[in-house]
Amino acid sequence: MTQMMLNPSSRIGFVALRVHDLSVMRTWYVKMLGLEILQDGRHQVLLGLQANHRVLLLLEDGGTMASKPTAGLSAFALSVPTLPVVLKQVAWLKAQGVPVSGWFKTGFSRGVRLTDPEGTGVILEYDEGPRLVVGHGYNFTDAAGKPMPSPRLPKPPARAPILPPPMFIGRLVVETPVLDETVDHVQHTLGFILQQKTASWAYLTIGDNTMHFGIEVIKSAIGPRPAKAVGAHYVSVIIPNHSMMNLLKLNLQTRGWTDFKYDAANDYLMIDGPNHLTLWFSIA
Repeated sequence: MTQMMLNPSSRIGFVALRVHDLSVMRTWYVKMLGLEILQDGRHQVLLGLQANHRVLLLLEDGGTMASKPTAGLSAFALSVPTLPVVLKQVAWLKAQGVPVSGWFKTGFSRGVRLTDPEGTGVILEYDEGPRLVVGHGYNFTDAAGKPMPSPRLPKPPARAPILPPPMFIGRLVVETPVLDETVDHVQHTLGFILQQKTASWAYLTIGDNTMHFGIEVIKSAIGPRPAKAVGAHYVSVIIPNHSMMNLLKLNLQTRGWTDFKYDAANDYLMIDGPNHLTLWFSIA
């Protein structure tokens, strides 16, 4: 059977996080990571880039803290346009006492990892793909992060730096006790390309070096995520046209996947997968 492929022009719109303390989380993402407030409400905050009015993160209150890690989206990557931007941001984070991992490199990125106040991981990385005319040396099949020497950091800025455009969410990290089931869903139901897979880890992508995003799947002996737990609620995915939307709906029927909702009036499709990995597809 021919596999459906998600249109390579598709991209992540934003990640929606359900949070326990909206004020603390708003402040952390603004002051520590340099996102800007685009819309500030009593129960919901939109964060992103004022320069191009791009929403990258939605925070909504009502979440409950979990006593231990649970399955689902555990981290997301903020991919920034140049390495000096990452260096400046890491220098700021360290000056503020924020714990930051050692540096890593993949076949397409270099960066660090950190964790927000409620436990969601944030990968801050330089992804050089969008700046390349030809993806020479750019390798999605080399996605497992490897330690690298820490670059020399600049002097920390006196004020919190603001992340510049063109920044985007480059990948998602999903932890699950059911690796094969999750990979099968991402690959065959959602239409991603499987780039690498081991007994405990996999990486799937959409697009090429100039426009892309990936999903990293990690096998972990953790339990299911409660309905109101803090962390990822859903991820917005922007697709280019109605033809892609119709193809997605047809593939759901062909695969016998019933855990989805299509809103014809607003033309969006929400697909709930294993571990409550919910993707909200809408048309650009």
